[in-house]
Amino acid sequence: MNGDEYIRPPGTYYDILPHPSGTKRAMEIAVVQDHRFAFFYWLKWRNRLGLPVPSPALISFDWHEDLAAPCEIECDELNALDTNDYRSIAFFCWDKLNPLNDGHILSAAYLDLIGDIYVVCKQDRSASSHFNDVNGKAHAICCYHSVDELLTEVRQSGNANVFFDIDLDYFTESPDPHGGGEHVRLVPDDDIKAILNPASSLFIWMFERLSGMTVATEPKFCGGLVNSNHLVSVVSDALFHPPLLSHRSGWK
Repeated sequence: MNGDEYIRPPGTYYDILPHPSGTKRAMEIAVVQDHRFAFFYWLKWRNRLGLPVPSPALISFDWHEDLAAPCEIECDELNALDTNDYRSIAFFCWDKLNPLNDGHILSAAYLDLIGDIYVVCKQDRSASSHFNDVNGKAHAICCYHSVDELLTEVRQSGNANVFFDIDLDYFTESPDPHGGGEHVRLVPDDDIKAILNPASSLFIWMFERLSGMTVATEPKFCGGLVNSNHLVSVVSDALFHPPLLSHRSGWK
């Protein structure tokens, strides 16, 4: 490979944990500030899975949909990307992916780094649709307002591998139609832990299929760094012991 697969783009961190199913090899969990850097980790993990394994489905919890499609110029840039050069990929995430942090999902789908897409969001959701990648393969796009809706769908999907993605602003409430803003408030800790209960039906289903997990801290939409850091702590406490990024982390 031209790049070092253990490179860590600026502003990102990752931890290596035993697989939650106990039956597969260790896996990585990445924490990024700007959500678009999740693209780097999805690409790296997709490379590790190799062919002919189908691309993992993406399950994302986010206040926003983050489903902006790449334009023609962006598609040309994606086509030119060396997907084995991790230094170039890290720079690409910063320099070429949409700085609004809403284009990384369909850019990843365009390169078939992810398969079907399931987004649980608070933004007014779009109807279910499809997106065609560089080879003309259709990727289903499904948006929901509840985890229960998601669970019903994914149980019937037949997906063998999953990337799980959390934008911490999902655990906020805001009257602003774009999320965030000066009146943002945090979802109560107990409600967050109920959503992320590792013994819940969704997580039992996901843990058998998990191939990587990304967490975007996005302090701008969480009401600042203090709120964002608090949400990191709550998410870590819900799912991990010892804590995430302690370099000895484990699943609860």
